[in-house]
Amino acid sequence: MSIPLEWAQTAATVASQTCADMGFATTVTVVDQRAQPRVQLMREGAFPHTIHTGSRKAITAASRREATSVIEAENEHEPSLGAVINEIGLITLSGGIPIVYEGAVIGGIGIAGSPGEDANGKEFDDICVEAGIAAISEQLKP
Repeated sequence: MSIPLEWAQTAATVASQTCADMGFATTVTVVDQRAQPRVQLMREGAFPHTIHTGSRKAITAASRREATSVIEAENEHEPSLGAVINEIGLITLSGGIPIVYEGAVIGGIGIAGSPGEDANGKEFDDICVEAGIAAISEQLKP
């Protein structure tokens, strides 16, 4: 199963709005399980590079089947991992999460353009994509 367009639109819209509410101009991308684009939203004022970075986060999350923040943490212990991942077009930055339905990855969501972290040390990009996933959590339940 691939992520339905309606779910992708909802997740992207909520993630984008969550970051906008914190004052960030971002680009959010949702891909299907084959890492093909389903939805991409770019806020007015977002830097051009956020298109590519957000897409790579979504693709990485979908293809690696894990959050990019996990890959980022692994990269701290094994720096060569980042070089290999970057070489094949993936990315080791937080802000990407796989979308899972009935135990299978049906897509990925990635966002770029909200630098930094909150007072608890949580990356803003992660906060925004988690809000997007939360918005479709009922649909993701079996």
